[in-house]
Amino acid sequence: MAKLGQAIALLIVIAFTGCGKEESETTPLILLRSGSEFTADGSAVAPGGSLRFGISVSGGGGAITNLVVKRISDGVVITEADRGMYISYGGLDTTLIYTRGYGQVERWVFSVMNSYRDTASASLTVLKGTGSAWGEISHYPSVRIGLQDNPSLPHFVDLHTGTAWHAAGVAGNEGSVDMAAFWYLTSGNSSPTLTCPAYASALTYYPLFGGWSVRNQTLYDYYTSDNNLVTTLKFDEATNDSLLVNAYRPGSVSGQSKFAFSGKVVPFRTSDGKYGLIKVIHADEVASGEMEIAIKIQK
Repeated sequence: MAKLGQAIALLIVIAFTGCGKEESETTPLILLRSGSEFTADGSAVAPGGSLRFGISVSGGGGAITNLVVKRISDGVVITEADRGMYISYGGLDTTLIYTRGYGQVERWVFSVMNSYRDTASASLTVLKGTGSAWGEISHYPSVRIGLQDNPSLPHFVDLHTGTAWHAAGVAGNEGSVDMAAFWYLTSGNSSPTLTCPAYASALTYYPLFGGWSVRNQTLYDYYTSDNNLVTTLKFDEATNDSLLVNAYRPGSVSGQSKFAFSGKVVPFRTSDGKYGLIKVIHADEVASGEMEIAIKIQK
């Protein structure tokens, strides 16, 4: 009996020791929100229709460091977003807005990673609805702005309305600014360049961005621009948002677009999910010069 008692005591010690060494759970959690304002799993949406995904993320004891959104359209994987971040407290609650493409079946996968490199994902399927839902666009045929050292023209553009502000008059409108432009030499090459308040290198040319509480991130498709995949004629002929959405390649985007010379057409996506095209009518190649652009953007 003494030996049996010793054995039981030893097992109890081992059990408690094992519990003491057990690591805390660090797996993040991602949930897709439901309700009439969000696209539901199994919904049928016509090409061009709006998709709204509400996601809620907790870090599982670690900071949220990455969010990846993938669209799998008839088996073809398209990475719509791959966003680095560092959210230590409070989690992440956000609504993501996209446009339904032409595929018969779209599978949407949302994945997150935390600072322990643990991951979680959620997904849903959107079927192809009947008809077409391509939407109306706004067109601003001429917006003139100054490059960084231009003393007279405005610099900061709201791509949704075509409005441009000078530095002295932008106060109170910072949350509406989507774009600015500058000129520089990159590896010895002249480059009129589109940028946005959230892009880090924009602070070199517009340091006041650093003091803004809202710094919008506009993403420009530099591959399409560099390779002239959208001509000025196609831009001029666009009467709905089909070209605006389908020209944008999410795998080749940045917060700035170099070599925005006269005649270039640059697809973009604003921070609130609106697709558009910028046609560069004229771009000077000097820091004190100007740029004239035309804008087409989803309403």
